[in-house]
Amino acid sequence: MKNAWNILGALWSRQRNRKVPWEAVAASALAHVIILLSAAFLTVLVVQGRQKMMFEGKKSPGIPARKLEHSIRVKQMQKQVRKPQILQRLTAATPSKVALPEMPKLEAPDLKNLRDAPMLSAKAGTTLGSVGTSGGGAGRGLTGGSGYSDAKFFGENVRTRAICILMDISPSMVAKGVVEDVRKETMTMMESLSPVTKFNIIVFVDGALPFTPQMVFATQDNKQKAMDWLKQTFDGRRQGNLRGYSGSTPSEAIKMAVEQGCDTLFILSDDPPYLKQGDSATGVEIVDHQDQIMDFIKDIEKKFSRTVKVNSIIYKPHENARGEQGKAFYKKISQTTGGRFKVIK
Repeated sequence: MKNAWNILGALWSRQRNRKVPWEAVAASALAHVIILLSAAFLTVLVVQGRQKMMFEGKKSPGIPARKLEHSIRVKQMQKQVRKPQILQRLTAATPSKVALPEMPKLEAPDLKNLRDAPMLSAKAGTTLGSVGTSGGGAGRGLTGGSGYSDAKFFGENVRTRAICILMDISPSMVAKGVVEDVRKETMTMMESLSPVTKFNIIVFVDGALPFTPQMVFATQDNKQKAMDWLKQTFDGRRQGNLRGYSGSTPSEAIKMAVEQGCDTLFILSDDPPYLKQGDSATGVEIVDHQDQIMDFIKDIEKKFSRTVKVNSIIYKPHENARGEQGKAFYKKISQTTGGRFKVIK
């Protein structure tokens, strides 16, 4: 730049002394233009070479796609679900003129003697497990009573929730004194029955005659009624007869007891079962009657979804072939059901 100013000064001096040719003026102007362009180029390079300041703002918080979809669904469900409406009810301040009938009196077990009730004596797990065993349940619950009792009958100890006593009242059994013995043994058994255990007594010849149409709880009132019922005079020729048939068989009594819901049976008899179609003199004996009883016994668990133990007591059997046949048949029944067999001589 200094040299350029010197040149211009010299040219100006010469101009004043003499005339300067136009070529020199043009060259000077060109030199000035080149200098200016060079300075501008350098300025641009310096400015562009500097780092630019960049400011980045934070990303705006967004809702994930799944959460957003879930919230949208929740809002849609809230729109679809109707809000509960408060219904206006009419109430009367004055007493009604319509009087409801009195509720019938219901018999309840004696709570003071609930010794064997599972709700009182069992652990919590056992209690929960026995919910299905009370009356309205399924399977084994159909036995009715919800509490066990330890009972003894003719020296045999059993644990039961529903027990039935089946007594043969054919003339030979009555003559041997079965009614008096059964009455005495039943009285002893009743003392040990819990009020939540069910029972029934059924007498049979060729048919069946029960103490009650259905099993009842062993309350004091029901026990007394049963003992009074056993005090009557039983005559096998007119009680428990199956119309159109004759003989001596527990078939109908067993079916009745199982259908009523017992889990334990005691059968007292002295002869093998037999049944005739017609009267005892001219009737035709049903030869496969014992097989029919056995088939029913074997199908109890399949048909009723529970087991029934049949305990057989041969009461003072005759010392002959029929007596031995009776022992063999009833022993087989007891073994099939897991019950006990006993002979009273």
